[in-house]
Amino acid sequence: MKLFYCTECYNLIQVKRDHIFTCICKKHCGKYLDDNNTAVFTKGAIIVGIDNNTWSPAVARYLKHEPNGEEPFPVRIDFFFVGWIPTIPGEVIFVDTEKEVIDYPMDAVENKYSTMPTSGG
Repeated sequence: MKLFYCTECYNLIQVKRDHIFTCICKKHCGKYLDDNNTAVFTKGAIIVGIDNNTWSPAVARYLKHEPNGEEPFPVRIDFFFVGWIPTIPGEVIFVDTEKEVIDYPMDAVENKYSTMPTSGG
């Protein structure tokens, strides 16, 4: 899963398939390409990666303990997942403007292999 963070409006936005997502101040935006792995963002956005193999179980455990869940929250419980800020080229592409994000060809996948760390799923 990819998100982007805007240092202007402090928005953290999840990028989902088939849409272009923009932060509140409209300085940054991003979208996935057709491979559902590569994403294009405007320069200056901070990209956040979350490992789906650790995120989904953390959410499932949380939902089991939420107020309407099967079990009450213990005194303290943490739901951990793996996240990172990518700093090497991979399936994240940066362009200068929102128009370039919008016009970026959906089938122009530059990276055929993921460089993002995974928990081995």
